[in-house]
Amino acid sequence: MGMNVLKHRIIIGCALLFTIAFAPPDAAGRSASSTNGEPYPWSITLFNGIYTDRTVGKALFNVPGSLEKNYIHSLALSRHLARFWKDYFALEAEGMVAHHHGRHLEGSQSYQEYVAALVLKYDRLPWRKYLHTAIAVGEGLSWTSEVPEREVQIRDNSQRLLNCLAFELELALPRYPQYNLVYRLHHRSGVFGLFGNVKGASDFYMLGLRYRF
Repeated sequence: MGMNVLKHRIIIGCALLFTIAFAPPDAAGRSASSTNGEPYPWSITLFNGIYTDRTVGKALFNVPGSLEKNYIHSLALSRHLARFWKDYFALEAEGMVAHHHGRHLEGSQSYQEYVAALVLKYDRLPWRKYLHTAIAVGEGLSWTSEVPEREVQIRDNSQRLLNCLAFELELALPRYPQYNLVYRLHHRSGVFGLFGNVKGASDFYMLGLRYRF
């Protein structure tokens, strides 16, 4: 299978899954019980973040790296889809709109980013009765209104449409399950050259407040 064909199939598959996830219950062929007893199937999250020159592996385990005056502010809407494997894991669909601004090596840039992703979450840690803790990984597509200049400078090339990968830690007090503190690593990349021969792109540390409803 050619790389372009595989990329197009990934894009089409993500688009179809995301459309089904956010369709009205009747259109998706599901009733209200499809939330599997989730008391708050929807969530909205406000994020603010800053750029790091760490690659994704180092950004996860060797923080913080060199932080730059390059910022992201975003709003994300998520919907619970299902629980599986004895209810240990949850699957969510997420759409995110972000605004980037800040300086790069040759000046400054301001642009928008749009993300559609599926998020796999594990939230059955043994201390959840005292502090609700969830860890998650998200996979999807990221499209920017302009090619990010900082990505071009640090990775030699980039493009507007890339893969999006997110790693997340979510904390909440059991008495207030609707209010969550969220830390996320937001990563754009070309998946080892699958997207436009881009080998890497950018990483942002993000801190957010989430409200579930």
